[in-house]
Amino acid sequence: MQKGALPAIALALALCACGGSAPGPTDTDATNATDATRRAADAAPGPAVDATNQPPPDPATPSPPADIVHDTDGQPVPLLGFDIAAVPPSQATLGELPFFSLPEGYAAQNRPHVRRHARFPFRLGDGVHWVEGASWNAMLAVARDRRRDKEFSERELRRNLEAVLAQAGAQQVFEGPLRRGIYYGPELKEEIGGGFIDGVNLDRDARTSVHVLRLADRNVWVQLATTRSRAGLVVVEERPFTATARWTGQFPYLSMPEGYDEGNRPRQRDFDMYPFWTGEGFEEVEGRTWAGQVMAGKRARSMHEVRRNLQAMMAEAGGELVFEGRMPKEASERYGPDLKGTFSDGTGYSWHDYESLVYRVPLPAGREAWVHARLEYGSAGWVVVEREAFMQTAALLPADALKRQLDADGRVAIEVNFAVDSDRILPGSQPQIEQVLALLQQAPDLQLAVEGHTDDTGAAEHNRTLSRARAASVVAALVGRGIAASRLSAAGFGADRPVADNATDAGRARNRRVELVRR
Repeated sequence: MQKGALPAIALALALCACGGSAPGPTDTDATNATDATRRAADAAPGPAVDATNQPPPDPATPSPPADIVHDTDGQPVPLLGFDIAAVPPSQATLGELPFFSLPEGYAAQNRPHVRRHARFPFRLGDGVHWVEGASWNAMLAVARDRRRDKEFSERELRRNLEAVLAQAGAQQVFEGPLRRGIYYGPELKEEIGGGFIDGVNLDRDARTSVHVLRLADRNVWVQLATTRSRAGLVVVEERPFTATARWTGQFPYLSMPEGYDEGNRPRQRDFDMYPFWTGEGFEEVEGRTWAGQVMAGKRARSMHEVRRNLQAMMAEAGGELVFEGRMPKEASERYGPDLKGTFSDGTGYSWHDYESLVYRVPLPAGREAWVHARLEYGSAGWVVVEREAFMQTAALLPADALKRQLDADGRVAIEVNFAVDSDRILPGSQPQIEQVLALLQQAPDLQLAVEGHTDDTGAAEHNRTLSRARAASVVAALVGRGIAASRLSAAGFGADRPVADNATDAGRARNRRVELVRR
């Protein structure tokens, strides 16, 4: 923590560390804390608003979360409201987050997590209370340069921090066990178990206290959890959310929140299809596509900050929320790695393993865009598709053109398209099949190998299997029209024989092909 953030308080803390007798909370403090806790537990679920301390409601603010979450044992944990007016106001002058220095000889065990905007469920009564704003959290231990001559003391650390908080005017509103399993339950494990791991990764029964500092212009929440060998500290400066990402009006329409970037180069295609989960089924949307990451430094990225910025952009654009939550596993497995790999920077391969947000956004002239956002602790990303009808840009190769190229090069690529991650030939490819049929009928001695190829997106062995199956489908279509099977063979090479650079969309499009090769 930063030293000198509160000069007078830091001095008192230093005296405590040297053996002074600065007390912890008094009996009166404990009574006030108990009363505050009781008032908080009696409050209605959902965040309470103090009209003197909070801005007016933002129409882009999402609905409050559900009234309960669950711990790792499946037990319900209520989300509680809190009456900030129950905390006496403080006149303390604070410096920069995290506001307080640590006792002499103690430090963050790893580099602290510092986020511009995140949310944390502070222990309160029998449940938790969400607080969002700027956050700081760390695991506390003996400083590295003191480990030879100093032992960790839970009592020393706690008494010092409790004294500092009391001197600043903070009110203790909870004391009890940490219940570590709360933070690793199904609703919270990605956002909290990862993002705040250094603040909560202690024993289930770690002694935990929550303190609230109510100031004229802001509120500060502190959760201290301690055991005999280490401690976790979370500090959140409660503040309203301010969006830093804007709807741009130009494809792909979404912009990055401040401090975030696209990570790897996004993948943008002039025409493709992505299946958006609606909660009841998939809406397969065709058109211009974009898939990319939303990245920030590991200890600065906030799943909640990305979520709030996306919600703000959707509100700005008039987007309709189609789905929020986790996709069922069986639905996620409906599409294979061939399709998922194409969009993996945005939504990964395991669509059911994270929280998803799906929106439909109206665009001018009756057009629309769809957005699928992946929200997980390790990374985030989104896929954007602007729906539009297919415009053919490839020309049909007639039988005579096929023969000329075979005579010249010994091979020719044909325009045959398949369903996504499937060997089913699309009806629009039938005219090209007819021309191959005419070629074989006009040259009875011609024998051909039909070869399938893919780009390098997805698993290599899956691509080889898929390309073999697609080549076999073309052979089957020709045999079904009377061509002797002995004149044809099928082979699939996946991405092993590229004809263009897979680093570009145009190159990958050329590599996804079916070729006829003279035998």
